[in-house]
Amino acid sequence: MLALIAAFVLLTACGGDDEPQSINPAQQVQAQQQEQQTSAPAVSAELQAETEQQQTVTTQEQAEAEQSSVQQQQSADPEQAQQAQTAGQTAQAAVTQQSAEPAEEQAQQQQTAQVQTQDQETQASTGQTDGETVPQGTRLISLFGDLTEIVYALGAQEFLVGRDTSSIYPREVEELINLGFAGALNAEAILALEPTLVIGTAMAGPPAVLDQLRAAGVTVVIIDPPADLGAPPVKIRAVGDALGIPKTAEALIQDFEQRLSSIMAEAAEIDPQPSVLLLYIRRGGVQLVSGEGNAAQALIEAAGGIDAGAAAGIEGWQALTPEALVATNPDVYLVMDRGLDAIGGPDGLFEISGMTETEAGRHRRVISMPDLYLLGFGPRLPEAIADLSNYLRAIGDE
Repeated sequence: MLALIAAFVLLTACGGDDEPQSINPAQQVQAQQQEQQTSAPAVSAELQAETEQQQTVTTQEQAEAEQSSVQQQQSADPEQAQQAQTAGQTAQAAVTQQSAEPAEEQAQQQQTAQVQTQDQETQASTGQTDGETVPQGTRLISLFGDLTEIVYALGAQEFLVGRDTSSIYPREVEELINLGFAGALNAEAILALEPTLVIGTAMAGPPAVLDQLRAAGVTVVIIDPPADLGAPPVKIRAVGDALGIPKTAEALIQDFEQRLSSIMAEAAEIDPQPSVLLLYIRRGGVQLVSGEGNAAQALIEAAGGIDAGAAAGIEGWQALTPEALVATNPDVYLVMDRGLDAIGGPDGLFEISGMTETEAGRHRRVISMPDLYLLGFGPRLPEAIADLSNYLRAIGDE
């Protein structure tokens, strides 16, 4: 069950909120579990948007989120800059009463965006080295935003012919044909693009569609990475191998690991370590807190914080309740931009029962970051960690 919840969170973190209503068991499962008084409502990886109107709102949310995010960094969330142009990379503290002055924050965010731009250029420069090239005639479809980011970081974007809904970074990827939610694929729509290669995660499907693609002669590569800091290298290596450029992939991995190591070394010096509670919020009443074993724990700890959910004994995902909030008593709330927007921003967040009864609530401390950038765990993960670390350091200096 926890695997299903984790899959859903990663999916929607990568932008998959606007799937058709025909596959929407998430809220039904959640309601059933609440009636049974279970501790963590299940959420299916196949959640679809509730109505056509909500799909339109979701599309607007994506555009607004990318334009308003001043976060660099995103994963990826990993997601990682053209964010200096789209303002989608720099992690942004949504509200803090005791934070740095706005002008100082803006200057820091601009500086981070410039560094990310340089990092992205460095990544691109590693593409297709040592005489390696992607075979001519390759027609690639990427399913999930983290994998699409990797394709760009490897310098192989010219071979992309289609994408899924979650693939929104870098911005130009939106010019490609959108095949919709990666968990509800249509074989005919994919085959119409005449792909030779389809790459996706374990959430891609349904399985019958993948079988149809294979039967038609399409190479289908499914990647199932771990939910920790080792995920990006696993993804990069798998994508590089699939494209026939393994040396290029190894060069990108080396660059990634160097950036990550340097950032984590700085984050380790944060003292005292603030406790951070990741809140997962979506329309329709989906409200969860994160705990032990989730990817968010690795992210928070790498940034120099303490995962408040894990420290309080929460495992996986648990319903957001006043009791859970009081038990975790975090110093700061960490949310994703789309979730915060869905409930009306910081003011809406603090209207949730129990939110003001914690240290974070009393000081109105909220860090909001782009979804894919924060939990995508892609090539931009080191920058996502750096941005989170900077905010945690500022809290410690209050």
